[in-house]
Formats: sequence, C-alpha cells, structure tokens
Amino acid sequence: MRHNLFLAFSALCLMTVACGPSKHVMQMEMRYPSKSGVDLSGKQVSVVYLEGGDVKASAFNGAVAAGFAAGVEKEHASGEGSVGVYRMMHSAGGNYSSRDSLVNLLMDTGADVVFLLDTVSLGTMTISGATRVASPVSKDSSFVSSGSIPFSIRMYSFDAMDKSGNVRTFAGSSTARPDVYSDGASDSSAMIGKAYVALDAEGFAVGEAVAETFAPQWKREQYVLTYFDSSRWYDALSKASDYDWKGAVDVWISLLESKDMLKRSCAEYNIAIACLMLGDADLAIEWLDRSDADCKLPMSEALRKRLAARL
Repeated sequence: MRHNLFLAFSALCLMTVACGPSKHVMQMEMRYPSKSGVDLSGKQVSVVYLEGGDVKASAFNGAVAAGFAAGVEKEHASGEGSVGVYRMMHSAGGNYSSRDSLVNLLMDTGADVVFLLDTVSLGTMTISGATRVASPVSKDSSFVSSGSIPFSIRMYSFDAMDKSGNVRTFAGSSTARPDVYSDGASDSSAMIGKAYVALDAEGFAVGEAVAETFAPQWKREQYVLTYFDSSRWYDALSKASDYDWKGAVDVWISLLESKDMLKRSCAEYNIAIACLMLGDADLAIEWLDRSDADCKLPMSEALRKRLAARL
C-alpha cells in the first residue's frame, strides 16, 4: 500500500512538470565568515587590552586595541564608536586565555564577541641615520630617521554565539618602524625618545591590519528562483529582484494555499532562499524540507549543500 502511495505521489509530481515552473537566475554577492573563521556580522563587539608595568608597551597595546576597533567598525560598517575599547590591569598569575575569563568580560561589556589583547612584548628601539627630506616644511623637519622595534602580540577571542564554545587564540610578531623628523643635529637618545612618542601611530596601524583578518569574505554565487505565469508569482519575483526578501516571502506564503503540490513546493523552495538571504540558514532548511516533502525539485540538493555549509 505504501509502495503504491509513493508511485501515485511521484506520478502526480511528474504530471505537473509538463506545465512546470519557469526559472529566474540571480547573481548574488554572498557574505561568508572571515579568513580567521570568526563571524562578526551583526554582532556587538568589544575589545579589552591589558596594561602591565611597562608604560611604553602598555601605550602601544592601547593603540593596537584602538586601531583594531576602528578596523572592525570599518570592515563591518558598524559605525564609529560601535566597538567598545576597555583597558584592564594585568594581574600576575591571571589566566586571561581561559573561557571563564572571557565569558566574564562578555558579561561586563555586554558584547556578543570579546577580543582580549594580552600584554605586548616590545624589543629594543633602534634608530637609523638621518636622511635629508626633499621638501621640508620647517628646519626641525628637514631630516628623517626611521626607528625600528620588534614586537609580539597575542589575542584571544570568544563568541557567545559560536556553537563550539571555544576560545580562539591569535598571535603574531613584526617590527614597528616609526619615522622621526629632526634638524639633523639631535643625538641618538633624543631621536629614540621621539621614536617612542611616534610609536602609538604605528600601534594603531598594526591594529587596523589585524582587523583585516576578521573582514568578511564575499563570493559571487548564482541562485535560481521559480515562478509561474500569474500576477502574484511575478509580484514576488519583482520584490526578490529588488532584494525585498520579506515582501517576496509574504507573497510566496500566500501562494501556499494552492493544492498543487508542485506550486506549493516552488513557493517553499523560494522561501528557503529568502531565509538564507535574510541570514537564517536554520529556517531556510526547514522550508526546504517542506518543499522536498511536497515535491522535490531538481535544484533542491544544490541549495541544501549550500545551506549545510552555513551551519
């Protein structure tokens, strides 16, 4: 009996294909998590940096934190000041990379994702010989020297929305090279002092560069919407083409009243795509399941694979 029912269901789907749906192809720029694997889209972010006994290192760390926050705001178009920056004194023996420590910081800052910059390790500043500037603006800036100081940073992050619940660690080393201007007569100790003053700008630039690692990736993908020759189907398609996905969903839901399983499946499949575009892959899978249950469409598997990659 169940075998006969399956045959009858399959036959009904095949019969309706003869007057089946048309297809509308849309080229979409789809957003994916950053190269770091951290997805900051639509999340409240906070940055905490540690201050230790080394005043110069603490100032540099604060500049890195500020640059990182500014970079995240830029990459995610969240607006200036949307990423909170906080400082915290380093305590000997503190385990700042632990999940408990970062969860506490999440609660204290009210963020969804927290980044903690551990105390920075600064090497020894050196200074190059002075080189004459081609077009100096004053006598005191007629020569330029380049400072050089190695540094290492370590950063931990925790995302309250990450299903893994893991702390991520990021670390790197490089060399900061602040430019120092002078009249060419200053001794090396004075020039090194000026290089330390200029180090904050270098730290800010380092933070901005680190933030690029957390920038979203964009991929051009092709999606296929289905429609039939009627005004309501065309209305939904027009809304989707204008990226009014919520408006399109309202029309497709109204089309679910149809007793034609193929038309119902097409509307449900379209709703699944709309849910993906609106950022809800879980709900998209639910609608795709409903579409498959009514009448599985040829493009269902391709969409299901894309949805699985989002989870």
